[in-house]
Amino acid sequence: MTVWDYALLLAVSLIMLIFFMYMFWRESLTRGRERLAEVYTVIKCGDGAERRRKYQDGDYVGKQTEECAGGVITGIYKETPQQ
Repeated sequence: MTVWDYALLLAVSLIMLIFFMYMFWRESLTRGRERLAEVYTVIKCGDGAERRRKYQDGDYVGKQTEECAGGVITGIYKETPQQ
């Protein structure tokens, strides 16, 4: 390899290093602005009333619950706060 080949290899390596550092910097800026999300479970009771509570491990749509008579989980969703 000649001196020019080494110089080209060095230049390409530096360009790639700068690119990856920029991508990391950009990702770290957006990571700080993320909002915490709350996950909720919707329960439909036997009398037709709907209740909403925070998600608990093991919740799934169609699961029978004891929170109200004839309660069935009808939905699980995530809610993020507005700006």
